[in-house]
Amino acid sequence: MQSKDPSITRLTPADHRRVPWKNGGGVTTELAVEPAADGRFVWRVSIADVVEPGPFSAFPGYDRLIAVVEGDGMRLSVDGAPPVERRRLDPAFAFAGEAPVWCEPTAGPIRDVNLMLDRASATGTLTLLAGQAGHRVAGDVLLVHALAGTLTVMPDGGEALPVPAGHSLLLRGMAALVEAPDGAEGVCAEVQRR
Repeated sequence: MQSKDPSITRLTPADHRRVPWKNGGGVTTELAVEPAADGRFVWRVSIADVVEPGPFSAFPGYDRLIAVVEGDGMRLSVDGAPPVERRRLDPAFAFAGEAPVWCEPTAGPIRDVNLMLDRASATGTLTLLAGQAGHRVAGDVLLVHALAGTLTVMPDGGEALPVPAGHSLLLRGMAALVEAPDGAEGVCAEVQRR
């Protein structure tokens, strides 16, 4: 369990970790993760490249939120339900980590952002921001990642902090306002412990 004392940590591309998919079908870039004592994790935010149709890895006991951040879009078939189509910067799509999922890019390779949450210990949301958008974030843990341009994060009672493309800001125990100026894009992952 992490400390509940308020803190802000800057994460650069050098802090990211490339991790093979559990099913061997690709590689994901882990932006941030909170390990649990049992070898699992409480939450993880990552960005994955999907270059061809294929299955997702199974993550039993986790809730997943996913959104397309580069490329045209993807079709997801989850647990035998009719396919759901998600386009670039559409709102995040939620599904159970243990559900069988087939993913098919709609027009060439895509990149997606994922928030995974251990269902027993955390809930959360994943919000995308694009050009002249603002979003108030609050939670036990917040990860703000800039996809393009420079985001501005204003923690309550603190100074404005710039977050350039490819970088992240990890905030614990505090709320903030995140702004994406014209031409900027970003993602906000909010985690609340159960």
